[in-house]
Amino acid sequence: MTVTDLPRTLSYRDRVFLKAVAAGRVELTCGHEPEIFVDGLSWCDPFAARALVHGGFVRSGQSGPRGAKVPAELTPLGRVEAGLVRGR
Repeated sequence: MTVTDLPRTLSYRDRVFLKAVAAGRVELTCGHEPEIFVDGLSWCDPFAARALVHGGFVRSGQSGPRGAKVPAELTPLGRVEAGLVRGR
């Protein structure tokens, strides 16, 4: 079991991150363990951001070669958790 396998409650910072994704400010690198960039800068908590990716809240908006930066997008679950749609 890894940290990303553990159930977690989303923090305020997680939701701010999801809103940044919704605003088109987040990029991921292609690969199993993506690197995360917000406004071109490495995200301050990569473990939490990876947990959001592996937890099904965020995904790559397009495919690309391993290591390429691509836009991130919210999944339907991510849209609910970011408060963009009703569902909770």
